[in-house]
Amino acid sequence: MTTQSLKFLCAGALVLGLGACSVTEWTLPGGSEDQLAFDRQECRSLARREADRILKRQPLPQPDAGPLIGSEYDAAMARYDLSRQIDRMFVSCMENRGYRRSSRSLFD
Repeated sequence: MTTQSLKFLCAGALVLGLGACSVTEWTLPGGSEDQLAFDRQECRSLARREADRILKRQPLPQPDAGPLIGSEYDAAMARYDLSRQIDRMFVSCMENRGYRRSSRSLFD
């Protein structure tokens, strides 16, 4: 592959990657910006409290337990899983309050 072809390939991949970027917006028919800010904060707090409750029942693995590489990986994956759970709880809370998600391009 020539240098010129590689440049075009990289530029094309960059354009496609940036085109896929989007922002999630929450809408509530008849809702105000103040109500959105309040509900967003309430749902984030609710999701974090639930995550804390989950952590009390099942703490994250500690990297000093077991082989170094495996335990660090386990801890990182557990943190990732917990962050995904928090996101799902937040989305569920917002949808239960009547909000709907919509996405728009980051560059609109």
